Amino acid sequence: MLDIIIGLLMLLSAFASLQSKDLLKSGVFFVVFGFMSGLLWIRLSAPDIAMVEIILGSAITSILIFKLSRGVRDIAMKPKLWRRLWAGAGSLVLFVFLTFYLFTVREEERVGGLVFEKLSLSGVESPVTAVLLNFRGYDTLLEVGVITLAVIGILALEPKKKSYEWNDIVVWRFSKIFLPVIALFSLYITYLGAFSVGGAFQGGSLLAGGLAFLSLSGQKLPIRENPTLFLAMLSLAVFVAFAFAYALVGHGFLTYPLELSTLSIMLIEISICISTGMLLYIAIRGRL
Repeated sequence: MLDIIIGLLMLLSAFASLQSKDLLKSGVFFVVFGFMSGLLWIRLSAPDIAMVEIILGSAITSILIFKLSRGVRDIAMKPKLWRRLWAGAGSLVLFVFLTFYLFTVREEERVGGLVFEKLSLSGVESPVTAVLLNFRGYDTLLEVGVITLAVIGILALEPKKKSYEWNDIVVWRFSKIFLPVIALFSLYITYLGAFSVGGAFQGGSLLAGGLAFLSLSGQKLPIRENPTLFLAMLSLAVFVAFAFAYALVGHGFLTYPLELSTLSIMLIEISICISTGMLLYIAIRGRL
């Protein structure tokens, strides 16, 4: 019954977000959708994804939406009818395909079974981390590249608007005091991802939350622009460096030798955690 309620709330919030003529209300419904999505991932025993969905989908995204919605005309954000029809038709085809897959493919032939069968060759004990950084490393590398390019695009636009700030002494002090604790815990979550629940994107999302809190209080990190940009680009550089290094010695692009796979994945994970936090921090600030 609870799953049905969460599923219905997801559908209603998604529909309300798409149909609302008020951009701010649309953003609020989108945040609700992100939170419900996180709850659903918890019900599906996927706390890794739930953690990212709730932090990014509900918290970080809401800040970006509310910031970007200031001064934007509603008509500029309203999609045309034919685009909505195409999106609806595409969603229906995907739903039919997934339903067909769910009821026709045997459990032992599904991707999950293959992942657990090859998990010992991945270098990590967590199946989620094994998939993200080993079995489908190409996909994750491209995701890192897309996030990096998106933030470079934000910097290229040179937003002129001032960021939201909470001029409150309590927020100011708490954001400054708790940021080191959040940063340390985000690295622990990243390390934990090699063995159980956690990982680079989860740790990076948590770090981004702490940095967003700092930015909202009107403060900034005490580092110059060039080091900030370096940390933001770190994950892409480390990921590509490992990929080409192993390709040059004959293992193949993004194919880790078994004896070095754990170390390679851990270093890539730490770099993704740091860069994800810095990239979202830059996106919220709109500048380095």
